[in-house]
Amino acid sequence: MLTIHTQRGKRIEIILQSELCDPVHVGEYVRAYCHLHGSDHQRSLSINKANGWGHCFNAACDVTVLVAEWNRETAQRLIRMHYQGLSPESSETYHPPNENKKKLPFVYQPVLLHAPRTVPKWQRDELAWLLSLEQQMRAALKQSARARAYLRERGIPLEVAIDTGVCYLPAEIMNRPELRGQRRILQRWTDRMLFPLVSPYGKGFIGRSLWQWKPGMDENAHKELLDKPGRPRRWIKTNPAGWFGTDLEQFPRSIVLVEGAFDRLALIAAGFPARDIVALAGTAAQVDWFPSQLYIVTLALDNDAGGEEATRRLAEQFEEASITVKICSQQENPGGKDWNERWRQSGSACLTPLLALYETENEEYTVIRPFTYLPSRKAFEIGSQSPRSVNQV
Repeated sequence: MLTIHTQRGKRIEIILQSELCDPVHVGEYVRAYCHLHGSDHQRSLSINKANGWGHCFNAACDVTVLVAEWNRETAQRLIRMHYQGLSPESSETYHPPNENKKKLPFVYQPVLLHAPRTVPKWQRDELAWLLSLEQQMRAALKQSARARAYLRERGIPLEVAIDTGVCYLPAEIMNRPELRGQRRILQRWTDRMLFPLVSPYGKGFIGRSLWQWKPGMDENAHKELLDKPGRPRRWIKTNPAGWFGTDLEQFPRSIVLVEGAFDRLALIAAGFPARDIVALAGTAAQVDWFPSQLYIVTLALDNDAGGEEATRRLAEQFEEASITVKICSQQENPGGKDWNERWRQSGSACLTPLLALYETENEEYTVIRPFTYLPSRKAFEIGSQSPRSVNQV
């Protein structure tokens, strides 16, 4: 057992599966007697089998635990981040059982207890092939006039997409001899813009279909076309999925959380540092995923009923985790449902409420990319000017 105290003062006990006391299955959770405070009256330790995180509901204990075998990457990341250079046997990290506590029987039940459910083979194969083709798909993004035109009409400069790892899988790639036997696996990903995803469980992708899109087609019209029965799904994801953003270990102390992948690209095109913008991309904002160095989250979700409800729910979750929450008011963002739509229509004018929140936590922030493009072809030429502070935008 290793005890870790995060920078926000949260205590986490990393335990082994074999340390669980008389565990039993209860739906998606495992319940066990808490060996940390020595209780044998009830199974107060509840652990999610899917991600290894658990909590003791005894008020005097109230400990957060992580079963190492059920979430190896997160356990390793926590140990590496907080105890670099120390081994589990170090006196600073290893806490032997308190002799004054009542000793409980440790029951190891390999048949009863399981690590998180395994990913189906077809999904593992799918992700493996996409990863193997990543460099080719990045090259295809640069070479495809169709993909470049789509980015241009979404208001996203090609270099922004390239810098953030966006790629494209053209249908023609299936004609390559080495891929002819993989048509069944890769068919649903062809003619899609792919965005890399990060999570504690590894890398993944989310793909936006370009099926029957033509230059000049409005984004809402294309959405309506794809939403009809029998059409390709607009968005599909691998397993595991995750967020479209920087690696978890490289998170800054303050981030802006948006909903869609194109929302993140729009804000980066507007000048925000890429590492500061994280897109949920259809994945839940699991607070346990966020690294300890994160102190402030600015919620800038979509301007609709779903975005408003998600903002309320996420604000509560982050505040419970002692993370400061700032909310970019949706009433102050007219002219579009999301940041990408507002960016296409209004350019930098749409950024005012978000910049006002952002600059208070990033006083030295400067616009690192000039505003040079609007799909509406409005004159918006500031490229020759030097970077300016946020309050000058």
